[in-house]
Amino acid sequence: MTGGEFVINHAPGNALAKVARRRGALIQRVISLLISLGIGVAIYYFFAEQLGDFRPWVIWFSVGPGVIWALISLTAWLLARAEVRKLGQGPAVAVTREGVWITGNWIPWPSVGALRAKPGRLGRSASLVVDSREGASHSVALDYLDALPATIDSAVRTLSGGRAWIDLSDLDA
Repeated sequence: MTGGEFVINHAPGNALAKVARRRGALIQRVISLLISLGIGVAIYYFFAEQLGDFRPWVIWFSVGPGVIWALISLTAWLLARAEVRKLGQGPAVAVTREGVWITGNWIPWPSVGALRAKPGRLGRSASLVVDSREGASHSVALDYLDALPATIDSAVRTLSGGRAWIDLSDLDA
């Protein structure tokens, strides 16, 4: 923090690592699905007479869970890729003695209604949300910043002169 200003930059490395992990999980699920499909087809082929009316159920129980998990992994990977596309370059948030700058929007301290951390859903990143008194809301992904939420909160408390702070209580749940 120099000159009464605290700048938080985007950290795309975390987001790219998340995409890589999700892609790896998807590949693992697809391989598992193919193995299950092979086992199901082999059982269906070699034991068709013994299974009788249960043949479709054998295929479903050998392949169905793998299909479901592959779809879940695909969705998680697509969501992670979408988060990477939303990331900007350079500064994400700047806190000064006059106000806060977030995602290209300047909000002076008297116009700041609330600063809060909003938990992510479906594996998405939690967000830092700045609500203005005029009703506008601006947010940035917390997991992909180069500062921790408590550090940002300390900067906000200090540079706002105690007029504002980040409500981090929703992250505790």
